[in-house]
Amino acid sequence: MQTLQLSKEEEAKVMVDLNKRSDQFIFRFLMIYSLFGIIISFYYDTWFIGLGTAGLAMLSWFVLKALLPNANLHRYVASGFFGVFVGTFIYQMHGLFEMHFFAFIGSAILIVYQDWKYQIPLIGFVVVHHAVFAFLQYTGVPDVYFTQLEYMDLHTFVFHAALAVAVVIVCGYWAHHFRKLTMDNAVKEIELNKKVKMTEQLNRKLNEASKKLKIKNTELEDNKSKLLSLTEKQAAMYERLRNDDSMKAK
Repeated sequence: MQTLQLSKEEEAKVMVDLNKRSDQFIFRFLMIYSLFGIIISFYYDTWFIGLGTAGLAMLSWFVLKALLPNANLHRYVASGFFGVFVGTFIYQMHGLFEMHFFAFIGSAILIVYQDWKYQIPLIGFVVVHHAVFAFLQYTGVPDVYFTQLEYMDLHTFVFHAALAVAVVIVCGYWAHHFRKLTMDNAVKEIELNKKVKMTEQLNRKLNEASKKLKIKNTELEDNKSKLLSLTEKQAAMYERLRNDDSMKAK
């Protein structure tokens, strides 16, 4: 039996409600990231970066949703800002290594969209940011704050970037897998609805046939009653005729 294939329009329709719920989920985490960036501004007086990044993230989200409500651009931008926040957190905390983990958290959060392509802006920004800032710190540019070490050597950077890419690939795989499950469920629901409609149509036809059969049965019963009545009349007439013949014979 051939499996039903959804068109791009049908897939988009399936994803509408899920994307709405996912947007609410992502927006909450953008707010959490923004709030965290503002809180850690206390450590080294990085208020301009903390407030600026938070403001840009919120402004971009609302403006893009208002201008392009049916587009996906705000989701790609949100993914990019999860990468931007990683860079600002690292700088705000003067290279604290634990701030790099926010890239992994952001990648896991984006699984909710069930689309591996939303991982690209995040990992793209993180890799470029790490490469540029690691090189700047290595060349002796002051106040880069990429790492608390004197600099990040090449093999450490390669392992660091490779692990980040690996995490994003895993998250992208699961996003794609969950999307496939969603589409499979949508196909099953469509096929089930078709079967339900076919069953309803069959029931309607059976009901119509049953009504017609009842009408025919009623007509047959009427004809039977008329035939019985006629037979009884014929029998009565036959009985009278026989009685009359008997009387004449006497």
